[in-house]
Amino acid sequence: MKQKPINILSEIERNKVFPVYLLCGKETFLIEGTLKQILDKLLTPDTRDFNLTYFDGNTASVRDILSSVEVYPVMSEWRVTVVDDFPAFKSQKRTTSPLTTLRKAMQIESEDAQKCVTDIAKLLGVPIEQIGTGHPDFDNAIEEISETLGDGLTEDVRAFLTRLPQLAASLPQLAQLDSQSESRSSGSDADLLLEWLQEDLPKTSVLVFTIKDEVSERNRFAKAIQDVGRYVAFNPQERRGSLNQDPLYKKVVDKFATYNKKITPRAFEQLRQRTGGDMQTIAEAINKITNFVGDKHQIDEADVRNLVPQSTYDRIFDLTDAIGKRSPRQALKSLREIVLSGQDPFLITAAIVSHLRLTLQAKLIAERKGLKPIGRQTRYENFIKNIFQPLAEEFGEILPQSAPHNIMKRNPYVAFKIFQSLHAFTTSELMCALEKVLSVEIQMKTTSVDGELLLEQLLYDICSSAKPR
Repeated sequence: MKQKPINILSEIERNKVFPVYLLCGKETFLIEGTLKQILDKLLTPDTRDFNLTYFDGNTASVRDILSSVEVYPVMSEWRVTVVDDFPAFKSQKRTTSPLTTLRKAMQIESEDAQKCVTDIAKLLGVPIEQIGTGHPDFDNAIEEISETLGDGLTEDVRAFLTRLPQLAASLPQLAQLDSQSESRSSGSDADLLLEWLQEDLPKTSVLVFTIKDEVSERNRFAKAIQDVGRYVAFNPQERRGSLNQDPLYKKVVDKFATYNKKITPRAFEQLRQRTGGDMQTIAEAINKITNFVGDKHQIDEADVRNLVPQSTYDRIFDLTDAIGKRSPRQALKSLREIVLSGQDPFLITAAIVSHLRLTLQAKLIAERKGLKPIGRQTRYENFIKNIFQPLAEEFGEILPQSAPHNIMKRNPYVAFKIFQSLHAFTTSELMCALEKVLSVEIQMKTTSVDGELLLEQLLYDICSSAKPR
């Protein structure tokens, strides 16, 4: 089980110190803050320079890192070695949708097996020879990609991944050795770390890895660290039923309070949307807002909108909001902004599908409960108290368990906007819209028609259909 950030600090306070820590996740602000507190607790200012070493994981060798760890502390109980951005923990970065890469590889499987396997090796971040031998790293990569694909892991894709090792093993051995010699060399260097983690570790030295990205618990190095140390994931905290239960809301309110300012609930929701919930970005935004508003005591939506730039997440929210309003002009404008930001077309269709499914859920719930339409004048706080929370208690466990697929487990503000737009669609129109998205996805996978053009036509069809009377 993942440890909460507070646990490792309280453990260190009680002199329960582990030889190795992995601090990872999207919340870089929390990672840096936790690392600072660890160093403050283990090292004194007057001896810190003698007992603290930093390494860039992208350039340092494992031998240099382990040599530093083996050094005895100088006039101190502890020595600390910090390694930032160590590659062995990181997943392969993808510039295109993994499903797009898989589909393209499947199309050339019989024509060009070498390129097919090479493209998949790059996607998974493993050498070709590890695919051919069924190496544990390959198995872990398959688990990760399967989890990422979710509903996209259709039977034909699953079958392709199953026969991939046999396909890789059939490639000329010389080609495998030439193309993967560098990967094998770096892999053997990283294996030294794995061996070290399985030995008797130093009693007076602490090794801390910081990865400012998500690290899968299935990663073999992360697994090894969990056996002998602490693995802490700092990822955006899940929303709760109300703002008062939302841990991020409390952090933001407390931060503004240090400047003698308050933030309205709607302004907070906009701040969350525009920053994607990233603590580092939020902290920077709060500093910017407080500097610009001067003596103004209350931060409102206009302050956030004028001072915090839109993120891709926020642009996608604008797109789905435009669909809810059935506004072709706004939807096409948001689409162009998202495309210009470099977002993959399949991720855009996934966002549209998610919005339509959640809207359909809300529509069916509203019909079942006989709810009256929620007007634009409805206060957000009243919606949370009188509608969202009672419905979450009644339907939260009936709908899909996964939060992304359950309207009652999503961001309450998202639910608020969706319930406000239910009058714009009939149930049959929502079902028809989902079928249209599926048709577009098939066209993007099987034809050479430009994806942006297909998306533009899709949005126009959904938003411009005859509105219900």
